[in-house]
Amino acid sequence: MNHVFEVCPDLLHVAGKFKGVLLDAYGVFWGGNDVGLLPGSKNVMEALVASRKIVGILSNATQMPANEIKKFDRHGLLQDKHFHFVVTSGEVARSIFLAEDLPFKTPRKTYWLFCGAHPKFATHEAIFKETGYREVPQIEDADFIYISTPHLLGEDQTDPELFRDAIAKVKGKNLPMICPNPDQFAHEGKPPRSVVRQGTIAKMYEAMGGHVFYIGKPHATAYAAALREFRHHNVVNLEEILMVGDTPETDIRGANLVGLASALVLTGNMGDRIARKGFENALKELTPQDTPTYFVHGLHSSSKP
Repeated sequence: MNHVFEVCPDLLHVAGKFKGVLLDAYGVFWGGNDVGLLPGSKNVMEALVASRKIVGILSNATQMPANEIKKFDRHGLLQDKHFHFVVTSGEVARSIFLAEDLPFKTPRKTYWLFCGAHPKFATHEAIFKETGYREVPQIEDADFIYISTPHLLGEDQTDPELFRDAIAKVKGKNLPMICPNPDQFAHEGKPPRSVVRQGTIAKMYEAMGGHVFYIGKPHATAYAAALREFRHHNVVNLEEILMVGDTPETDIRGANLVGLASALVLTGNMGDRIARKGFENALKELTPQDTPTYFVHGLHSSSKP
């Protein structure tokens, strides 16, 4: 059976009828900390805001929104000129910890940090600050495992198998694991390379029989936080909002679950798949729950799959 996939040249071709546009960051307009903004993305985001659309950013980053806004500002991407709000998985996680709203018992309110703090991304400190939970150095004293940004000796890794033994070791403790970022890989470095992130560790732990509580896309708590922000900007109807992302299993699946239209950009994560498998094969592999309303080459017409 022949499949025909219609791909729009850029986001502006599909965003016209929507009042709100919700953007993923990595792979959509952001190329990682060593790359910064992707070509043309700033102009597209400015055009969206200038056309009176409410532009939000929904990221699985475990940073607080203020840190992300400062980071974007350093690259000339300005709040109210290029976007209106940022919601991060870190912010959603912090709200859950402040409310002590976990799906398992935590009698000691203690956690153990898998991989330890990443030298560049020690974000757990801000997430847990002034909550009822505290980090313990020994896993035996913990109620749950919290996945830090994965690294070995401070270095990002591209091969998930390098973490298998460590995951198997902690699985023996039979503790629940919290994954604050369901993304399995992120693009870092220059040129960008696909490095292991928290979602990969969580999936491997689950495959070993472990229990994982996920925070962030595609799960409803992340989208609920973004929808609250849209309501603050008087965008209240789901059909008025378009989700834009590069990862079918998080960005697009989450949009489909909550009833949002979606656009899958063929850059970032999806671009990697196309490079490995070819255009037709990569798109044919999408399941119904991960299939978007629209395919677009990227935010800007210069983007290529």
